[in-house]
Amino acid sequence: MRLLKSKSDQELIQMYVGGQESGLEALLNRYKSKIYTSIYMKVKDEYLAEDIFQ
Repeated sequence: MRLLKSKSDQELIQMYVGGQESGLEALLNRYKSKIYTSIYMKVKDEYLAEDIFQ
């Protein structure tokens, strides 16, 4: 995972499109707080936001 931190978003997307799940996993880890916050701001429910994010 350490090597993936240095890759750009575009490189990670290309990895995922090419069949490497680790590309998507790295993107989700990179942006998980922003994704969760966006979901929470829409649904205004902590537990529902967690369920949607999973």
